[in-house]
Amino acid sequence: MSVKRKGSAKERELANFFWERGCAVLRGCSSGGGVRRRYVPDIVAVCRGRVLVFEVKYRAKYAPIRLEPEKAEKLALFAKRAGGEAYLLVKYGREPWKVLPLADRVGREEYEKGVELKAFVEALFSERMDQYF
Repeated sequence: MSVKRKGSAKERELANFFWERGCAVLRGCSSGGGVRRRYVPDIVAVCRGRVLVFEVKYRAKYAPIRLEPEKAEKLALFAKRAGGEAYLLVKYGREPWKVLPLADRVGREEYEKGVELKAFVEALFSERMDQYF
């Protein structure tokens, strides 16, 4: 399976995860394709009126992940225009998906400090988000 197809499959998996938990969700068409003038995030989920904008990064093995400053800036701007919040969604191999604040570099230490996706979404529905970020 190509890297692009694998990334698309992970994004669909995440979109389904949010949908199954009662969120309205969109997966950006051509996300990461670089073919648009406007930035399109990987995932946009609206959960209980909160707009969550995600850049998705998956690696089979631990290796630092870099997010280009321009992409981080565009992600933050998209979230601001939507009245939402921008995050990174990161997964290594069989490890759980973790939600992290926007950063230009994610290494093992940053990943370990992230919030597991299931706990993050549960907090959305229990109104206890401030405990994480």
